Formats: sequence, structure tokens, C-alpha cells
Amino acid sequence: MDKVERRDPNKIYHRLERIGLMKLAPRFEWNAYFTELGTPDVQAINVLVPGFFSGMDKLVAQKGKLDDVKTYLRWKAIEAAAPTLGKPFVEERFRLTKALTGAKAILPRWKRCVQMTDRALGEALGRSFVTTTIGDDGKKIAKGHDREHRGRLRSQPRAGGVDGRRRARRVEGEAEEDQQQGRLSGELRDYSSMRIGKESLLANVAEAARFETRRDLDKIGKPVDRGEFRDEPADRQRLLQPLVERDGVSGRNHAVALLQDRRARAGELRRPGHGDGARADARLRRRGRQFDGDGNLHEWWSKPVIDAFTERAECVAKQYDGYTAVDDVKLNGHLTLGENIADIGGLKLALAALRQKRGGQVDPKTETGLPRRLRADLVHELPPRSGAPAAQTNPHSTSQWRVNGPVSDNPDFAKAFSCKAGAPMAPENRCTVW
Repeated sequence: MDKVERRDPNKIYHRLERIGLMKLAPRFEWNAYFTELGTPDVQAINVLVPGFFSGMDKLVAQKGKLDDVKTYLRWKAIEAAAPTLGKPFVEERFRLTKALTGAKAILPRWKRCVQMTDRALGEALGRSFVTTTIGDDGKKIAKGHDREHRGRLRSQPRAGGVDGRRRARRVEGEAEEDQQQGRLSGELRDYSSMRIGKESLLANVAEAARFETRRDLDKIGKPVDRGEFRDEPADRQRLLQPLVERDGVSGRNHAVALLQDRRARAGELRRPGHGDGARADARLRRRGRQFDGDGNLHEWWSKPVIDAFTERAECVAKQYDGYTAVDDVKLNGHLTLGENIADIGGLKLALAALRQKRGGQVDPKTETGLPRRLRADLVHELPPRSGAPAAQTNPHSTSQWRVNGPVSDNPDFAKAFSCKAGAPMAPENRCTVW
């Protein structure tokens, strides 16, 4: 199953249960595995890719292949642990990364340490950030920003009949939600059971992994915690969690809103506008619409709406299929489809927000600054990738096309920059989803 298929939740939902898994791969000691995992009684199991386990079962059944599998797993364990094993391992691992991705240089050691700490103790690390940058004033501003954002969603012009029923139902659902505003207050994760020492970085990383595994396994058989966030308090982007059906604004995004709400300029909406717009648009794109308010896999759009959306989405897929990512490698328009639609819609919402703050006035002089700020922001967050494998496996388009693609689909851009009809940035047949 390739990466495009894996982005379809219907294709990775197979409730085989434990007995079905044992039939699928009978040569694997599943009872011993679940016992060692600490979940000896678990029965309800969704197998994402059944073909993997049937293939694994055939592999270990072949004479002599089991030793090869053991050798491969040993190598994977060393390869995964390489960043914690000292300079020679770190440099050798980067040499492989450089060959595969075209990366120019490894991150400085202090940045790699911060990344490891953020992954292991994200909520503890972000606690001081949230406390010092948000506060009560920041929370009020963020909530006001969120209300404005929803208002822009309601007021956006409809594209044909695609979003009438969809939008009405979504707005109604949002009005009933107990909206989370990041982890600005309340309980943060308790790390007291995690044993971290000064003796071994590898041991600390392994302990963090064990802690997270135990925390996940402890959720089995319990109601979904709608207050839980997958990202840390200081993470940049809004969250898309269709299985929880909640929309959150992270701490750092709140800080941007707080710091920039005090000056009404085009640049102030680069993340709160485009970023939030893209995330909200993403909630309703290819996957969010396939889950109901309780998080169950259930398509709640009508067939005419689905057909109309699919037709418009295919236009976007073909558009990005034509973009060159690196050398002679093209983007995969279907792999990046969801994020591309979100980027296109987010830019429209950002522009609408900018005009809303000006009382509906259009100011071409300052509006031309929005694409420039967008480019600077995206290039900063997503450095250009020179490796062909990354261009074919990342669900985001490369930075150049995350900017040029959305603005070329926006007629306001062509008008502001006086682009001639038919020019690359003013195509005659633009893709419009919403």
C-alpha cells in the first residue's frame, strides 16, 4: 500500500481483532507479544495494512530467512539509536541522510539536543513558554481571533454547490464544541514516573519511548480524551485530529496572535491567517469529512457534494503534478493534495481576514505584502528539499510550490501584481475547491 492510499482512512481500517490477526500471521507468537507489551487481554485491534503481516508470515516461514530478519532488525535498532551513540555514529548516519535527501549540513548539536528534549518532555519544556508568552490577555486575544476566524469561514463565498450543506453542518457543530485554546491552562502531562539520568543519552531516549508507549497502552478500553493534544504547548501549527473531532490552537500560534494583534499590518496574518485558515480547511478536506462528531469513520457529505469536491480536487492534483520538485522529479499531486487544498484555501481566508480588519476595504499596496510574508514564513518552516525521495514521500509540496501554487489560484494576486491573463501566475483555468 503506497503513501497515497495510506492517506485514505477507509483503506487503513481493518477490524480483524486479535483472532483475525492470529489467522493472518499464525507463525508469529502474538500471545507472547501482547503479554510482553503489557496488554495480555487486548482483543479489539485495527490492522492498518493486513498485507504487511501476511507477507511477514510468509517470510519467516522460509528456511534461512529468519536469520536475515534478525540481522535486519538489529541494523534497524542501531540505525534508530545512532543519534545517541556518539559522534562517529551521528556522522555516519548523516552521511546516509545526505545521500538520500541532499541535506547540506547536520544541525548544530544544541539544536539536536533541544529536538530530543522536545520529543521526550514536550509539555514540560513548553510549560514555561506558555506561561511567559500567553497569560490571560493572550488567551482572550486567541479566543477572539478564533471567533473572527469562524466568522470568515461562514462569510466565504461558496464555490458552486460544494460547500453549502458541508459548511452549515460544520459551523453548527463548531458552535456546540467546547473549543480548546491550546494548553494555556489546566493539567499538563505528569512526567514524574519517567526516569531520566546523566549517565546515558541512549537510556534516556529509550525511557522516554517506554513512557510514551505505556501512556498510549493505558488508553485501551477507556473513552477518548478530547482534551488531549498530540503536539506540545509551544508547537507552531493548529491541529487536525479527526478521530477526536477537536480543533486546537497551539501555544506559539497564540503568542504570534498576541504579539501581532497590536499592529494592523498585512504581515500580522501570515500565521494566524494563512496557517489557521489552512488547518481549518484541512479539517474538511479529504479526511475530516469522513469522521462524524464522535470520531467514528462515517462519510457525512452527500453524494453530489462528494462528486463535486472530487472533481475540483482532481484539478488541484493535476496542477501540482505538473510542478517540478527537484531536477526532473515532479511532485505527486495526489500525495500532497490535502495540504495543497489547505494552502489554497488558507490564503483566501488570510486575505479575507486582512480586509475584514480594515472594515472591508481593499488596499492593493499593502495586500501585495501578504504573498511575500507567506513565502518568507514557508521557506523558514520548510527548507527547500533537494532530495528526490523526499519530494515523492512528503505530504507537503516543496516550499516554492506551497507559495506559487496557492497564489496562482488566487485572482486577487494577479490583480495586485498586474499579471497578464495566461501568465504562469495568472492561469486562465484556475483550480477552485471552496
